[in-house]
Amino acid sequence: MTHSLRSFRIALFTLAPIVAAAEEGQAPRGAAVWLDPDRTEPAGTHYRTITSELVGGEVSYLIYLPPDYENDAVRRYPVVYYLHGFGGNQRAGAVFVTPLDAAIRVGKAPAMIVVLVNGIAASFYCDSPDGKRPVDSVITKELIPHVDQTYRTIAKREARAVEGFSMGGYGAAHLGFKHPDLFGLVSIMSEALTDSVEWGPLQPPQGGRRKMMLSADKAYFEANDLATVIRANADAIRGQTKVRMAIGSEDSLRPNNEALNEFLTQLKIEHDFTVVPGASHNSVQVYRMLGDDLFAWYRKAWSGSAP
Repeated sequence: MTHSLRSFRIALFTLAPIVAAAEEGQAPRGAAVWLDPDRTEPAGTHYRTITSELVGGEVSYLIYLPPDYENDAVRRYPVVYYLHGFGGNQRAGAVFVTPLDAAIRVGKAPAMIVVLVNGIAASFYCDSPDGKRPVDSVITKELIPHVDQTYRTIAKREARAVEGFSMGGYGAAHLGFKHPDLFGLVSIMSEALTDSVEWGPLQPPQGGRRKMMLSADKAYFEANDLATVIRANADAIRGQTKVRMAIGSEDSLRPNNEALNEFLTQLKIEHDFTVVPGASHNSVQVYRMLGDDLFAWYRKAWSGSAP
């Protein structure tokens, strides 16, 4: 086992550039709320809510429907669940939806539905141990069924993807690898792997994501840790889930992402790994520099998914 695989050495100070390099359209960090009071709809999206039994109230999201959705009452579409970064909100997903809409219109991306998820600012898309912030469960047990019942989706794992940037990248890995029965595609962008964590054996976590999970105890943290989740579901992921990772060459989190790349390789989980030349921890920059490759991956994956 290599040194980079054994240990991540990016500590709590790396949270500063994550917050500083927040996505365009992202609101300042504030109190986490399930119902976003800002009903602004980035171009092509619509503000919607679901009634959550787990939360005991309304949860907001934004939905993007492809250009021909209203004109074709029969066609069904694959779905991407887009996860925003630390301190952000659902509107940050415009960084993905805006170039997607342009790409669909010129035939460079497959037509798809995109759900811009409310990750309540600092959840890392995990259920909190006290049960007060069940973000994972709201998405997987309530939001996905709601979307499949409300919109013309292709309601199967092969046509369902999760993508995110920074904290959202961590969320994409967490949700995609924890729930391989739900997600057939996992797209991990500039993942916020910030803890000093041993990939084997695990050590008591310090700082970073531990604080985001409301100071979870060691047992709870390790049970939900990404390394634990990947190991537990490796057989279900291997050969069944399409996975890609991208990280900027100038991103301070690059060493940890490279270690995850190596970890997946060691477990023989096929995946694409791209280092974006010159890019820092900035979603607009990373997506712009990926260019057509951003959606070519989806086009290839879903070339035969339409009924």
